[in-house]
Amino acid sequence: MKLTNTSIKDSTDLKITITNNSLKNYYLLYSSKSVNDIMKEFNNSGALYTISAVIVDDENSSIDLKLYEGSCPYDSPVHTTKDILKLKPKQKIKLSIPFRMKTNVSEDCYYGYMTDTMLPDKQYYVYAYYYIGNEYFKNALPKTIKDSLEQMGYELYEKEIVSNRVPLILKK
Repeated sequence: MKLTNTSIKDSTDLKITITNNSLKNYYLLYSSKSVNDIMKEFNNSGALYTISAVIVDDENSSIDLKLYEGSCPYDSPVHTTKDILKLKPKQKIKLSIPFRMKTNVSEDCYYGYMTDTMLPDKQYYVYAYYYIGNEYFKNALPKTIKDSLEQMGYELYEKEIVSNRVPLILKK
């Protein structure tokens, strides 16, 4: 997984290229909504948004996400084949995913990176991260879809994928 942006700003898109460098057919669980949409960090990965953005400083310390909750409605998503990236051997797929420092869930509920801990004289970086645990996967995708993918010769890519880092440009 490679970020092709030379830098990233709040409310822009992460440009991602994913390449299958193996000889196997793999699929990844994915949705084209915001990288950290639907609060996956706060409801036990109950949503199928497995490519997330991570912000780190120049010492590789990550900036945490925090939920500011008044009343946070949550509807469990229904997953379809549109939530799947299928990759044949040596195939490349390009994605464009919104990047937000803060995401409003409702009028009195939002979550975002803890920017108050970020120092103005430090350089920060963003990278894309993919990981899906087995237990989570068993519950996230209907059995009929999993069986269909297996019959087509695809297997779930369950390992962690970490992209390159690009500089985060903070508003002055």
